[in-house]
Amino acid sequence: MPLRQRKLVGSFILLIWMLVYTMICVQVAVHWLPDSHIARLIFYPIAGIIWVFPAKPLLFWMRG
Repeated sequence: MPLRQRKLVGSFILLIWMLVYTMICVQVAVHWLPDSHIARLIFYPIAGIIWVFPAKPLLFWMRG
């Protein structure tokens, strides 16, 4: 697959992944996270970093 097509396909997959991951994080935060500022302070930065690890192989594939 040409590099240009890889980037296009990878961008759409990454966008879908981010939407699904965001919905999962919101559901976890709403239903299972205790109503505490400390819990939010810990959860959101960790959730903001974790998405990179599953997306990393896709980003490498997009690069060619």
